[in-house]
Amino acid sequence: MLVRVEVVVVGEIERAGLVGHWVGGTVAKHAFSRPVRRFKQLEHFDKLLARIIDLRSHGATAQIIADALNTEGWTPPKKDSFNAPMINSLLQRRGLGTKRPIWSNNIPRRHKSEMTLQEYADRTGAHCLRRGRIRGRLASGGTQRIWLIDLQNSSIGIYTGESS
Repeated sequence: MLVRVEVVVVGEIERAGLVGHWVGGTVAKHAFSRPVRRFKQLEHFDKLLARIIDLRSHGATAQIIADALNTEGWTPPKKDSFNAPMINSLLQRRGLGTKRPIWSNNIPRRHKSEMTLQEYADRTGAHCLRRGRIRGRLASGGTQRIWLIDLQNSSIGIYTGESS
């Protein structure tokens, strides 16, 4: 006959234990994972985040990252498995999201002077481009298309918002 049951929660992480005290002095211990509400409450959150960052640094999309984590046995809080929106949200909250889609970095360039308009604006600090002639081409990155400009063959005036 069971005399007493204790539930032991380890801090705020998902790890917990159950201790059952039986008549006659026998004590049975069982470890289990309890549901938690936030990623930070996962015991191995730092390792999980490092894995996500590693996959992202190798060009993996959010869906590929989610699939890899599910295959590797990781589980998120409050859900049975990872999905792409969950990965995107986690990356954004950690300041690891991208302003432009990840595929823009994967488009093959014909030469070093080719870059996207966003890359050009980031590099020069330009807020907008004055009237000029831009030569470029429409390149494909997966199912997306993006314009690449050729700086060697373009005449672009830059407006940075500062007075000269």
